[in-house]
Amino acid sequence: MRRLMVLFLLLSLFSMTLSAQSTDLVLNWDPALNTVTGSVEITGTANIPNQQIFFVEAATYDPANPITDQWTPIVLPQFVPVTGGALGTWDTTTFPDGLYQLRLHAVNQNNDSLFYAVAPIAVNNGGAVTNTAQVAQIEMANVVSEESAPAQPAGASGGSSGETVMIAGLEMFPSPEVENNLPLEVGGHVRYFDDSTKQLMRDTGMVWVKWQVPYFEGTDLIIAADRINWSHEAGFKVLLSITGEKEALATGGEEYLDGYAEFLGGVAAIGADAIEVWNEMNIDREWPTGQIDPRRYAIMLEKAYNAIKDANPNTMVITGALAPTGAEGAFGLASVWNDDRYYQGMANAGVANFADCIGAHYNEGILPPTSQGGDPRGEYPTRYLPLMLNRIAFPFRGLDIPMCMTEMGYLSPEGYGPLPDGFAWAGNVTVQQQAEWLAQAITISSNFEQMPVEMIIVWNIDFDNYDNDPQAGYGILRPDGTCPACATIAALQE
Repeated sequence: MRRLMVLFLLLSLFSMTLSAQSTDLVLNWDPALNTVTGSVEITGTANIPNQQIFFVEAATYDPANPITDQWTPIVLPQFVPVTGGALGTWDTTTFPDGLYQLRLHAVNQNNDSLFYAVAPIAVNNGGAVTNTAQVAQIEMANVVSEESAPAQPAGASGGSSGETVMIAGLEMFPSPEVENNLPLEVGGHVRYFDDSTKQLMRDTGMVWVKWQVPYFEGTDLIIAADRINWSHEAGFKVLLSITGEKEALATGGEEYLDGYAEFLGGVAAIGADAIEVWNEMNIDREWPTGQIDPRRYAIMLEKAYNAIKDANPNTMVITGALAPTGAEGAFGLASVWNDDRYYQGMANAGVANFADCIGAHYNEGILPPTSQGGDPRGEYPTRYLPLMLNRIAFPFRGLDIPMCMTEMGYLSPEGYGPLPDGFAWAGNVTVQQQAEWLAQAITISSNFEQMPVEMIIVWNIDFDNYDNDPQAGYGILRPDGTCPACATIAALQE
Protein backbone atom coordinates (compact mmCIF):
# COMPACT_ATOMS: atom_id res chain seq x y z
CA MET A 1 0.00 0.00 0.00
CA ARG A 2 1.14 3.53 -0.77
CA ARG A 3 -0.20 4.86 2.49
CA LEU A 4 1.27 3.62 5.74
CA MET A 5 -0.89 3.61 8.84
CA VAL A 6 0.65 2.90 12.20
CA LEU A 7 -1.79 2.86 15.10
CA PHE A 8 -0.31 3.15 18.57
CA LEU A 9 -2.68 3.78 21.45
CA LEU A 10 -1.54 5.27 24.75
CA LEU A 11 -3.97 6.42 27.44
CA SER A 12 -2.97 9.45 29.51
CA LEU A 13 -5.05 11.36 32.04
CA PHE A 14 -5.05 15.11 32.54
CA SER A 15 -6.28 16.86 35.68
CA MET A 16 -7.80 19.77 33.74
CA THR A 17 -9.40 20.02 30.30
CA LEU A 18 -7.65 17.66 27.88
CA SER A 19 -5.14 19.31 25.57
CA ALA A 20 -2.92 18.03 22.76
CA GLN A 21 0.86 17.98 22.58
CA SER A 22 0.45 20.32 19.63
CA THR A 23 -1.98 23.20 20.09
CA ASP A 24 -3.06 23.25 16.44
CA LEU A 25 -5.33 20.19 16.89
CA VAL A 26 -7.22 20.00 20.19
CA LEU A 27 -10.49 18.61 21.50
CA ASN A 28 -11.43 20.49 24.66
CA TRP A 29 -13.07 17.91 26.90
CA ASP A 30 -13.51 17.86 30.65
CA PRO A 31 -12.18 14.48 31.93
CA ALA A 32 -15.10 14.32 34.37
CA LEU A 33 -17.65 14.54 31.54
CA ASN A 34 -17.65 10.78 31.04
CA THR A 35 -21.39 10.34 30.44
CA VAL A 36 -23.47 12.33 27.94
CA THR A 37 -27.09 12.57 26.82
CA GLY A 38 -28.92 14.55 24.18
CA SER A 39 -26.95 17.17 22.26
CA VAL A 40 -23.37 17.95 23.30
CA GLU A 41 -21.43 21.01 22.18
CA ILE A 42 -17.89 20.18 21.05
CA THR A 43 -15.16 22.80 21.22
CA GLY A 44 -11.47 22.89 20.40
CA THR A 45 -8.95 23.87 17.76
CA ALA A 46 -8.55 22.57 14.22
CA ASN A 47 -5.86 24.66 12.58
CA ILE A 48 -3.01 22.45 11.34
CA PRO A 49 -0.54 23.81 8.76
CA ASN A 50 -2.00 23.81 5.22
CA GLN A 51 -5.32 22.49 6.50
CA GLN A 52 -7.96 21.83 3.83
CA ILE A 53 -10.78 20.29 5.92
CA PHE A 54 -11.70 18.94 9.34
CA PHE A 55 -14.56 17.00 10.93
CA VAL A 56 -15.37 15.17 14.17
CA GLU A 57 -16.06 11.43 14.21
CA ALA A 58 -17.30 8.87 16.72
CA ALA A 59 -16.71 5.13 17.07
CA THR A 60 -17.61 2.50 19.63
CA TYR A 61 -14.95 1.96 22.30
CA ASP A 62 -13.77 -1.28 23.84
CA PRO A 63 -10.96 -0.70 26.38
CA ALA A 64 -9.65 -4.22 25.74
CA ASN A 65 -9.59 -3.70 21.95
CA PRO A 66 -9.71 0.04 21.22
CA ILE A 67 -8.44 -0.03 17.61
CA THR A 68 -11.20 0.44 15.03
CA ASP A 69 -11.67 1.84 11.56
CA GLN A 70 -15.46 2.16 11.87
CA TRP A 71 -15.72 5.92 12.40
CA THR A 72 -18.96 7.82 11.82
CA PRO A 73 -18.86 11.59 11.07
CA ILE A 74 -20.91 13.51 13.66
CA VAL A 75 -20.04 17.09 12.68
CA LEU A 76 -20.30 18.50 9.18
CA PRO A 77 -17.00 18.78 7.33
CA GLN A 78 -15.66 22.32 7.63
CA PHE A 79 -13.13 24.17 5.51
CA VAL A 80 -12.49 27.21 7.73
CA PRO A 81 -9.97 26.61 10.55
CA VAL A 82 -11.17 27.02 14.13
CA THR A 83 -8.99 28.15 17.02
CA GLY A 84 -10.38 27.73 20.52
CA GLY A 85 -13.98 27.73 19.36
CA ALA A 86 -17.04 25.67 18.49
CA LEU A 87 -16.39 22.60 16.35
CA GLY A 88 -20.00 21.43 16.20
CA THR A 89 -22.74 19.57 18.05
CA TRP A 90 -22.95 15.83 18.71
CA ASP A 91 -26.53 14.54 18.67
CA THR A 92 -26.06 11.46 20.84
CA THR A 93 -29.66 10.34 20.41
CA THR A 94 -28.76 8.91 16.99
CA PHE A 95 -26.28 6.50 18.62
CA PRO A 96 -27.16 3.39 20.66
CA ASP A 97 -26.24 3.65 24.33
CA GLY A 98 -22.72 2.44 25.08
CA LEU A 99 -19.07 3.50 25.25
CA TYR A 100 -17.61 5.68 22.50
CA GLN A 101 -14.44 7.43 21.44
CA LEU A 102 -14.35 10.79 19.65
CA ARG A 103 -11.68 12.05 17.33
CA LEU A 104 -11.01 15.34 15.65
CA HIS A 105 -9.82 14.57 12.12
CA ALA A 106 -7.98 17.20 10.09
CA VAL A 107 -6.63 16.76 6.56
CA ASN A 108 -3.90 18.92 5.02
CA GLN A 109 -3.16 19.81 1.41
CA ASN A 110 -0.99 16.69 1.03
CA ASN A 111 -3.97 14.52 2.06
CA ASP A 112 -2.26 13.62 5.35
CA SER A 113 -4.75 12.90 8.16
CA LEU A 114 -3.98 14.15 11.67
CA PHE A 115 -6.01 13.08 14.71
CA TYR A 116 -6.86 14.04 18.24
CA ALA A 117 -8.96 11.43 20.07
CA VAL A 118 -10.54 11.01 23.50
CA ALA A 119 -12.27 8.10 25.33
CA PRO A 120 -14.21 6.60 27.02
CA ILE A 121 -17.44 8.59 26.73
CA ALA A 122 -20.68 6.85 27.64
CA VAL A 123 -23.81 7.67 25.67
CA ASN A 124 -26.59 7.03 28.17
CA ASN A 125 -29.90 8.31 26.85
CA GLY A 126 -31.65 5.18 28.08
CA GLY A 127 -30.30 5.39 31.63
CA ALA A 128 -28.62 1.97 31.81
CA VAL A 129 -24.95 2.61 30.95
CA THR A 130 -22.41 3.00 33.76
CA ASN A 131 -19.01 4.60 33.21
CA THR A 132 -16.70 5.39 36.12
CA ALA A 133 -13.54 6.09 34.12
CA GLN A 134 -12.41 9.63 33.39
CA VAL A 135 -12.10 10.71 29.79
CA ALA A 136 -8.52 10.62 28.54
CA GLN A 137 -6.68 11.50 25.38
CA ILE A 138 -5.86 8.58 23.11
CA GLU A 139 -2.59 9.14 21.31
CA MET A 140 -3.25 8.04 17.74
CA ALA A 141 -0.59 8.02 15.05
CA ASN A 142 -1.27 10.23 12.05
CA VAL A 143 -1.83 8.81 8.56
CA VAL A 144 0.79 10.14 6.17
CA SER A 145 0.46 9.64 2.43
CA GLU A 146 3.57 8.98 0.40
CA GLU A 147 4.08 10.89 -2.79
CA SER A 148 0.99 10.31 -4.92
CA ALA A 149 1.23 8.00 -7.89
CA PRO A 150 -0.44 9.04 -11.17
CA ALA A 151 -4.20 8.88 -10.81
CA GLN A 152 -6.07 6.08 -12.57
CA PRO A 153 -9.72 6.24 -13.56
CA ALA A 154 -12.23 4.38 -11.47
CA GLY A 155 -12.64 0.84 -12.68
CA ALA A 156 -9.07 0.66 -13.96
CA SER A 157 -7.22 -2.55 -13.33
CA GLY A 158 -5.17 -2.01 -10.26
CA GLY A 159 -3.60 -5.10 -8.85
CA SER A 160 -4.72 -8.21 -7.06
CA SER A 161 -6.61 -8.59 -3.80
CA GLY A 162 -5.13 -6.42 -1.07
CA GLU A 163 -3.61 -3.89 -3.50
CA THR A 164 -4.83 -0.34 -3.96
CA VAL A 165 -4.73 2.30 -6.67
CA MET A 166 -4.59 6.08 -6.34
CA ILE A 167 -7.79 7.74 -7.56
CA ALA A 168 -8.41 11.46 -7.14
CA GLY A 169 -5.66 11.59 -4.52
CA LEU A 170 -7.23 8.77 -2.47
CA GLU A 171 -5.94 5.27 -2.00
CA MET A 172 -8.73 2.96 -3.16
CA PHE A 173 -9.34 -0.77 -3.37
CA PRO A 174 -10.68 -1.71 -6.82
CA SER A 175 -14.12 -3.26 -7.08
CA PRO A 176 -13.86 -7.04 -6.58
CA GLU A 177 -15.08 -9.70 -8.96
CA VAL A 178 -17.98 -11.45 -7.24
CA GLU A 179 -19.78 -14.70 -7.98
CA ASN A 180 -23.49 -14.74 -7.22
CA ASN A 181 -25.11 -18.08 -6.38
CA LEU A 182 -28.47 -16.80 -5.12
CA PRO A 183 -31.54 -16.45 -7.38
CA LEU A 184 -30.67 -12.75 -7.73
CA GLU A 185 -28.00 -10.51 -6.27
CA VAL A 186 -28.54 -9.93 -2.54
CA GLY A 187 -26.79 -7.65 -0.08
CA GLY A 188 -27.28 -6.12 3.33
CA HIS A 189 -27.51 -2.65 4.84
CA VAL A 190 -24.82 -2.47 7.53
CA ARG A 191 -23.86 -0.22 10.40
CA TYR A 192 -20.76 -1.76 12.00
CA PHE A 193 -19.54 -4.32 9.44
CA ASP A 194 -17.01 -6.04 11.70
CA ASP A 195 -15.11 -9.18 10.69
CA SER A 196 -17.75 -11.58 11.97
CA THR A 197 -20.48 -9.69 10.09
CA LYS A 198 -18.46 -9.80 6.87
CA GLN A 199 -18.02 -13.57 7.13
CA LEU A 200 -21.68 -14.05 7.99
CA MET A 201 -22.69 -12.12 4.87
CA ARG A 202 -20.30 -14.13 2.70
CA ASP A 203 -21.64 -17.41 4.05
CA THR A 204 -25.19 -16.21 3.35
CA GLY A 205 -24.27 -15.62 -0.31
CA MET A 206 -24.50 -11.85 -0.26
CA VAL A 207 -22.46 -9.86 -2.76
CA TRP A 208 -23.52 -6.27 -1.93
CA VAL A 209 -23.02 -3.95 1.03
CA LYS A 210 -25.20 -0.88 1.44
CA TRP A 211 -24.19 2.23 3.40
CA GLN A 212 -25.93 5.56 3.91
CA VAL A 213 -23.73 8.59 3.25
CA PRO A 214 -24.87 12.13 4.10
CA TYR A 215 -24.22 14.98 1.69
CA PHE A 216 -23.67 18.51 2.93
CA GLU A 217 -22.33 21.35 0.87
CA GLY A 218 -18.55 20.94 1.01
CA THR A 219 -18.62 17.27 2.04
CA ASP A 220 -15.22 15.62 1.53
CA LEU A 221 -15.04 12.43 -0.52
CA ILE A 222 -13.17 10.69 2.27
CA ILE A 223 -16.55 10.03 3.94
CA ALA A 224 -17.57 7.85 1.00
CA ALA A 225 -14.06 6.55 0.29
CA ASP A 226 -13.82 4.78 3.65
CA ARG A 227 -17.04 2.86 3.06
CA ILE A 228 -16.08 1.95 -0.48
CA ASN A 229 -12.72 0.66 0.73
CA TRP A 230 -14.15 -1.34 3.64
CA SER A 231 -16.58 -3.03 1.25
CA HIS A 232 -14.18 -3.72 -1.61
CA GLU A 233 -11.40 -4.97 0.64
CA ALA A 234 -13.89 -7.43 2.18
CA GLY A 235 -14.88 -8.71 -1.27
CA PHE A 236 -18.26 -6.98 -1.72
CA LYS A 237 -19.69 -4.57 -4.24
CA VAL A 238 -20.87 -1.36 -2.60
CA LEU A 239 -24.12 0.60 -2.87
CA LEU A 240 -24.12 4.09 -1.36
CA SER A 241 -27.44 5.76 -0.62
CA ILE A 242 -26.69 9.49 -0.63
CA THR A 243 -29.18 12.01 0.73
CA GLY A 244 -28.64 15.68 1.41
CA GLU A 245 -30.31 18.28 3.63
CA LYS A 246 -33.92 18.98 2.74
CA GLU A 247 -33.64 22.54 4.09
CA ALA A 248 -30.70 23.28 1.80
CA LEU A 249 -32.55 21.62 -1.06
CA ALA A 250 -35.57 23.84 -0.39
CA THR A 251 -33.61 27.08 -0.69
CA GLY A 252 -30.56 26.18 -2.78
CA GLY A 253 -32.14 26.01 -6.25
CA GLU A 254 -30.10 24.84 -9.22
CA GLU A 255 -26.83 25.62 -7.45
CA TYR A 256 -27.63 23.04 -4.75
CA LEU A 257 -28.59 20.42 -7.34
CA ASP A 258 -25.34 21.05 -9.22
CA GLY A 259 -23.28 20.68 -6.03
CA TYR A 260 -25.08 17.47 -5.10
CA ALA A 261 -24.55 16.03 -8.59
CA GLU A 262 -20.87 17.00 -8.49
CA PHE A 263 -20.42 15.13 -5.20
CA LEU A 264 -22.11 12.04 -6.61
CA GLY A 265 -19.82 12.21 -9.61
CA GLY A 266 -16.84 12.29 -7.27
CA VAL A 267 -18.16 9.25 -5.40
CA ALA A 268 -18.53 7.39 -8.69
CA ALA A 269 -15.02 8.36 -9.73
CA ILE A 270 -13.47 6.74 -6.66
CA GLY A 271 -15.21 3.44 -7.32
CA ALA A 272 -18.78 3.21 -6.01
CA ASP A 273 -20.47 0.27 -7.74
CA ALA A 274 -23.95 1.76 -7.31
CA ILE A 275 -25.39 5.05 -6.07
CA GLU A 276 -28.96 5.57 -4.90
CA VAL A 277 -29.93 9.16 -5.65
CA TRP A 278 -31.77 10.50 -2.56
CA ASN A 279 -34.33 8.57 -0.50
CA GLU A 280 -38.13 8.54 -0.03
CA MET A 281 -38.71 11.76 -1.96
CA ASN A 282 -42.50 11.35 -1.62
CA ILE A 283 -42.65 12.34 2.08
CA ASP A 284 -41.69 15.59 3.77
CA ARG A 285 -39.45 13.82 6.27
CA GLU A 286 -36.97 13.58 3.37
CA TRP A 287 -38.09 16.30 0.89
CA PRO A 288 -39.14 19.91 1.56
CA THR A 289 -42.76 20.38 2.58
CA GLY A 290 -44.82 21.85 -0.24
CA GLN A 291 -42.20 20.97 -2.87
CA ILE A 292 -42.83 17.24 -3.29
CA ASP A 293 -42.99 16.72 -7.05
CA PRO A 294 -41.54 13.93 -9.22
CA ARG A 295 -40.77 16.46 -11.95
CA ARG A 296 -38.43 18.28 -9.58
CA TYR A 297 -36.82 14.98 -8.62
CA ALA A 298 -36.36 14.14 -12.30
CA ILE A 299 -34.26 17.31 -12.70
CA MET A 300 -32.08 16.24 -9.76
CA LEU A 301 -31.75 12.72 -11.15
CA GLU A 302 -30.75 13.87 -14.63
CA LYS A 303 -27.99 16.07 -13.24
CA ALA A 304 -26.77 13.27 -10.96
CA TYR A 305 -26.90 10.64 -13.72
CA ASN A 306 -24.83 12.75 -16.09
CA ALA A 307 -22.23 13.53 -13.42
CA ILE A 308 -21.99 9.88 -12.33
CA LYS A 309 -21.71 8.45 -15.83
CA ASP A 310 -19.19 11.08 -16.91
CA ALA A 311 -17.03 10.07 -13.94
CA ASN A 312 -17.51 6.30 -14.11
CA PRO A 313 -19.80 4.64 -16.68
CA ASN A 314 -19.68 1.42 -14.65
CA THR A 315 -21.44 2.92 -11.62
CA MET A 316 -25.09 1.86 -11.46
CA VAL A 317 -27.54 4.74 -10.92
CA ILE A 318 -30.58 3.79 -8.84
CA THR A 319 -33.49 6.15 -8.32
CA GLY A 320 -34.33 7.03 -4.74
CA ALA A 321 -36.78 4.48 -3.36
CA LEU A 322 -40.16 5.77 -2.23
CA ALA A 323 -41.82 5.29 1.13
CA PRO A 324 -44.68 2.82 0.60
CA THR A 325 -47.72 4.80 1.77
CA GLY A 326 -51.32 5.73 1.20
CA ALA A 327 -51.32 8.67 3.58
CA GLU A 328 -51.78 11.57 1.18
CA GLY A 329 -55.52 11.71 1.89
CA ALA A 330 -54.87 12.18 5.59
CA PHE A 331 -51.97 14.64 5.42
CA GLY A 332 -52.29 16.36 2.04
CA LEU A 333 -50.05 16.50 -1.01
CA ALA A 334 -47.83 19.17 0.56
CA SER A 335 -46.60 16.55 3.05
CA VAL A 336 -46.90 13.20 1.28
CA TRP A 337 -47.63 11.64 -2.09
CA ASN A 338 -48.83 8.06 -2.29
CA ASP A 339 -46.03 5.99 -3.77
CA ASP A 340 -48.10 4.81 -6.75
CA ARG A 341 -48.95 8.40 -7.72
CA TYR A 342 -45.31 9.44 -7.34
CA TYR A 343 -43.95 6.44 -9.32
CA GLN A 344 -46.36 7.30 -12.13
CA GLY A 345 -45.11 10.89 -12.02
CA MET A 346 -41.52 9.65 -12.20
CA ALA A 347 -42.32 7.54 -15.25
CA ASN A 348 -44.11 10.46 -16.91
CA ALA A 349 -41.10 12.70 -16.20
CA GLY A 350 -38.79 10.28 -18.02
CA VAL A 351 -36.64 9.09 -15.13
CA ALA A 352 -36.04 5.79 -16.95
CA ASN A 353 -33.80 7.76 -19.31
CA PHE A 354 -31.54 8.77 -16.42
CA ALA A 355 -31.32 5.62 -14.29
CA ASP A 356 -30.18 2.03 -14.50
CA CYS A 357 -32.66 0.77 -11.91
CA ILE A 358 -35.84 1.92 -10.14
CA GLY A 359 -35.36 1.93 -6.37
CA ALA A 360 -38.02 0.37 -4.12
CA HIS A 361 -38.71 -0.39 -0.45
CA TYR A 362 -40.79 -3.10 1.24
CA ASN A 363 -40.73 -3.18 5.04
CA GLU A 364 -44.23 -3.39 6.53
CA GLY A 365 -45.21 -7.02 6.00
CA ILE A 366 -46.63 -9.14 8.83
CA LEU A 367 -47.81 -12.05 6.67
CA PRO A 368 -45.96 -14.51 4.41
CA PRO A 369 -44.81 -12.81 1.18
CA THR A 370 -47.15 -15.02 -0.85
CA SER A 371 -50.15 -13.34 0.81
CA GLN A 372 -52.40 -10.93 -1.08
CA GLY A 373 -55.05 -10.45 1.59
CA GLY A 374 -55.93 -11.01 5.23
CA ASP A 375 -53.84 -8.33 6.92
CA PRO A 376 -55.57 -7.32 10.18
CA ARG A 377 -54.67 -3.67 9.56
CA GLY A 378 -56.74 -3.60 6.38
CA GLU A 379 -56.40 -4.44 2.73
CA TYR A 380 -53.90 -1.79 1.58
CA PRO A 381 -51.60 -3.05 -1.22
CA THR A 382 -48.29 -1.84 0.27
CA ARG A 383 -48.68 -4.49 2.99
CA TYR A 384 -48.37 -7.38 0.51
CA LEU A 385 -45.20 -8.10 -1.42
CA PRO A 386 -46.83 -9.28 -4.71
CA LEU A 387 -49.11 -6.23 -4.78
CA MET A 388 -46.23 -3.92 -3.91
CA LEU A 389 -44.13 -5.32 -6.76
CA ASN A 390 -47.03 -4.75 -9.17
CA ARG A 391 -47.56 -1.25 -7.79
CA ILE A 392 -43.96 -0.32 -8.62
CA ALA A 393 -43.83 -2.09 -11.98
CA PHE A 394 -47.06 -0.78 -13.50
CA PRO A 395 -45.94 2.81 -14.26
CA PHE A 396 -42.78 1.50 -15.96
CA ARG A 397 -44.47 -1.15 -18.10
CA GLY A 398 -42.95 -1.35 -21.55
CA LEU A 399 -39.73 0.36 -20.45
CA ASP A 400 -36.47 -1.54 -20.43
CA ILE A 401 -35.49 -0.90 -16.82
CA PRO A 402 -35.29 -3.24 -13.80
CA MET A 403 -36.20 -2.77 -10.15
CA CYS A 404 -33.72 -2.65 -7.26
CA MET A 405 -35.21 -3.37 -3.83
CA THR A 406 -32.85 -1.24 -1.73
CA GLU A 407 -34.73 -2.05 1.52
CA MET A 408 -36.41 -5.41 2.10
CA GLY A 409 -37.15 -6.19 5.73
CA TYR A 410 -39.46 -7.78 8.27
CA LEU A 411 -39.71 -6.35 11.79
CA SER A 412 -39.64 -8.70 14.78
CA PRO A 413 -39.46 -7.65 18.45
CA GLU A 414 -38.30 -11.10 19.57
CA GLY A 415 -35.34 -10.78 21.95
CA TYR A 416 -35.81 -7.03 22.44
CA GLY A 417 -39.16 -6.47 24.11
CA PRO A 418 -42.37 -4.62 23.19
CA LEU A 419 -42.34 -2.38 20.14
CA PRO A 420 -43.17 1.33 20.43
CA ASP A 421 -46.76 2.24 19.59
CA GLY A 422 -46.00 3.31 16.04
CA PHE A 423 -44.63 -0.16 15.24
CA ALA A 424 -46.95 -2.30 17.36
CA TRP A 425 -48.41 -3.79 14.17
CA ALA A 426 -45.38 -6.15 14.01
CA GLY A 427 -45.65 -7.29 17.62
CA ASN A 428 -46.43 -10.92 16.78
CA VAL A 429 -43.79 -11.50 14.09
CA THR A 430 -41.22 -14.08 15.21
CA VAL A 431 -37.58 -14.29 14.23
CA GLN A 432 -38.25 -17.61 12.50
CA GLN A 433 -40.97 -15.98 10.42
CA GLN A 434 -38.59 -13.15 9.57
CA ALA A 435 -36.05 -15.71 8.36
CA GLU A 436 -38.52 -17.75 6.32
CA TRP A 437 -40.23 -14.72 4.78
CA LEU A 438 -37.00 -13.05 3.67
CA ALA A 439 -35.95 -16.18 1.82
CA GLN A 440 -39.40 -16.54 0.26
CA ALA A 441 -39.38 -12.86 -0.74
CA ILE A 442 -36.08 -13.33 -2.57
CA THR A 443 -37.50 -16.29 -4.50
CA ILE A 444 -40.75 -14.48 -5.35
CA SER A 445 -38.88 -11.38 -6.50
CA SER A 446 -36.52 -13.40 -8.68
CA ASN A 447 -39.52 -14.87 -10.52
CA PHE A 448 -41.44 -11.59 -10.90
CA GLU A 449 -42.19 -11.24 -14.61
CA GLN A 450 -43.66 -7.75 -14.95
CA MET A 451 -40.35 -6.04 -14.18
CA PRO A 452 -37.00 -7.77 -13.54
CA VAL A 453 -35.78 -7.42 -9.95
CA GLU A 454 -32.01 -7.04 -10.19
CA MET A 455 -31.02 -6.58 -6.55
CA ILE A 456 -32.39 -7.00 -3.03
CA ILE A 457 -30.76 -5.29 -0.06
CA VAL A 458 -31.84 -6.82 3.24
CA TRP A 459 -32.85 -4.15 5.76
CA ASN A 460 -30.81 -4.67 7.85
CA ILE A 461 -27.84 -6.72 9.05
CA ASP A 462 -26.41 -5.38 12.31
CA PHE A 463 -28.23 -2.27 13.56
CA ASP A 464 -28.61 -2.31 17.34
CA ASN A 465 -30.74 0.72 18.23
CA TYR A 466 -34.16 -0.27 19.57
CA ASP A 467 -36.07 2.84 20.57
CA ASN A 468 -38.75 4.97 18.96
CA ASP A 469 -37.41 3.75 15.62
CA PRO A 470 -36.68 0.08 16.42
CA GLN A 471 -34.21 -0.56 13.62
CA ALA A 472 -32.61 -3.46 15.48
CA GLY A 473 -35.91 -5.35 15.20
CA TYR A 474 -35.40 -5.47 11.43
CA GLY A 475 -31.83 -6.75 11.89
CA ILE A 476 -31.18 -10.35 10.90
CA LEU A 477 -28.26 -10.56 13.33
CA ARG A 478 -30.27 -11.02 16.50
CA PRO A 479 -29.32 -9.93 20.05
CA ASP A 480 -28.36 -13.50 21.04
CA GLY A 481 -25.77 -13.58 18.24
CA THR A 482 -27.75 -15.94 15.99
CA CYS A 483 -28.88 -15.27 12.42
CA PRO A 484 -31.72 -17.58 11.37
CA ALA A 485 -32.28 -15.57 8.17
CA CYS A 486 -28.68 -16.20 7.16
CA ALA A 487 -29.43 -19.93 7.08
CA THR A 488 -32.69 -19.63 5.14
CA ILE A 489 -31.17 -17.28 2.54
CA ALA A 490 -28.00 -19.37 2.24
CA ALA A 491 -30.13 -22.42 1.51
CA LEU A 492 -31.23 -20.71 -1.74
CA GLN A 493 -27.71 -20.87 -3.15
CA GLU A 494 -27.35 -22.99 -6.26
